[in-house]
Amino acid sequence: MTKKIEKEPVTIVLPMRNAATTVLLSLQSIHKQTYPIREVIVIDNASSDNSIEIVRNFARESKIPIRIVSRQNNKGLGASFNLGVESSKSSLVVLMHSDCTLPTAGELSKLTRPFIENNDIIATYPTLFLPESVWQTYDFWEKCYFVRVVGRGIAGLTTKFDCIRKKKYLDIGGIDVKNFGFGGFDADLHESLSKIGKVAKSEAVAIHLHYLGAAFSLGKLLDKQRVDARTYGRAIRTRGMSVIQNGSFLLIRPSLAILPFIPYLHAIGLMLIIIYSFLYTKKMFITKSTRENPRIIILPFLNVFFLYYETFWTIEAFLFGKNKIE
Repeated sequence: MTKKIEKEPVTIVLPMRNAATTVLLSLQSIHKQTYPIREVIVIDNASSDNSIEIVRNFARESKIPIRIVSRQNNKGLGASFNLGVESSKSSLVVLMHSDCTLPTAGELSKLTRPFIENNDIIATYPTLFLPESVWQTYDFWEKCYFVRVVGRGIAGLTTKFDCIRKKKYLDIGGIDVKNFGFGGFDADLHESLSKIGKVAKSEAVAIHLHYLGAAFSLGKLLDKQRVDARTYGRAIRTRGMSVIQNGSFLLIRPSLAILPFIPYLHAIGLMLIIIYSFLYTKKMFITKSTRENPRIIILPFLNVFFLYYETFWTIEAFLFGKNKIE
């Protein structure tokens, strides 16, 4: 039984949308893996760049079969993963993002090893990293957005590079696209799988490249923060206290935003916000490449604005938010 699981090739489901700066690196790292891969299913969500052309060119030379599914409309990550898993030919399916790469040829073997060692395990996940060397290549506003995760190892089932038993994925109905199709579904998926089996951390590592182009503007930063805030608001609305308890630290910022308006706490609240305006993106002020950028002057003021901006969108999504593409 153990040998059969060990030899079972996996299917990798790789959704993408405008991933021209990263998808080739992702496919190249997949191609180098020593663990057998039956197929890679690339699901394109109406990309407007040359992502599909890059994938097609790579597929012509690839030793691993690559199947491309093109969608005329962006259905989102959740629906793409569901489609890919349903059509996969393997009992083990890997969910992976097109902006992630695998640093060594053995990462897929590490990700699948827990299945071999314990038949009760139904899903595994890696530790994700955003290396300093990658972060340094970003434009100023992208550095600002990812400044709090650079160099940190974050372990969790996030669909960035996770392996799941296909049957168990289908048993829970896959990703809940009704409530989480366009964001926030990773925690819900983890929770749903944990109710029917063991979800385990593996020794695998994945590198999250994010976006490697030069078009990450301040407007893009605002868009991403709005999406994040609305995702969290919808998650609280749908899953209630479990989200708040598991992510209680996320409530610190809304609480800080309210503090200056509480009677007798105005001065303390203002002082804390001033301190926060520098500490929240501390690395931006101590890193030479960002400290010497003229835009650093307005960053403390923007940090305060972002505090209220995200609080507004979290509340808006909690009260009125619908699961729609951002």
